[in-house]
Amino acid sequence: MPRRARGRAVAASLAVLCLFLPGPARAAHKPVVPAGTKPPVVAPVPPPPPADRDSYYHQLLGNLSINAPSDTLGSAEYESGQHLFEAGLFDSAATLFQRFAVHYPRNLLLNDAIEHVLLIRETREPGDEALKLYARTLALRSQGLADSAAAAARSGLERFPNARIRYHWEFLLADLNRERGNHSEAVRFALLVADSTSKSRLAPYALKLAGDETLAMGDGPARALRLYQALLERYPASPLAPPVRAQVMELRKKLQL
Repeated sequence: MPRRARGRAVAASLAVLCLFLPGPARAAHKPVVPAGTKPPVVAPVPPPPPADRDSYYHQLLGNLSINAPSDTLGSAEYESGQHLFEAGLFDSAATLFQRFAVHYPRNLLLNDAIEHVLLIRETREPGDEALKLYARTLALRSQGLADSAAAAARSGLERFPNARIRYHWEFLLADLNRERGNHSEAVRFALLVADSTSKSRLAPYALKLAGDETLAMGDGPARALRLYQALLERYPASPLAPPVRAQVMELRKKLQL
């Protein structure tokens, strides 16, 4: 492996280690105190506020999506975590996904593992009924039962209209409609997720999907251009930003012809 690639892999490994295992990371930087001397008293460092912590998670996820994934070593461990998640065993799934992320920081499924950990952290509610139904929805889709998955997603939106997981159901419905070629429904569900009030981590991906489906629907490049520009303005640090900028340039050229 080239030296530069090894450096990126080590950096990604350390970043994931610091995210999921803060205790060992702090221990690695603990100063050595000579025997017989009393170590200085250090005031505890308060945890970062939720907004900063979420920003760090998002930045890490974006950086890893660009620099880290390159192989499939360890995919069996990821699949074990996925099975636990789909079975509703969220604590065990999160532990396994974290272990996978630390051990295999170059795996192509790294981003998905981090996404699952964030999903579990952000959407836990008493009883986890909504999250369990979402896990069941994903299980149906992974089995190739798209119609059943869509029905489960709609049922979830009806039963839990205010649950934090609702934006994931809506994005799944947008993606299922995209696969079926139902462009207008794909755009409709994507825009529900992309609404500025949703504050969903899926919003930039929903804007990209809505723009792509608008083009596929034949509505002309002007509307798609507005959606892509909204993505760039609201989420300039998103890993989607570079390819979307290229799309914007192409659309502007077409509009000038």
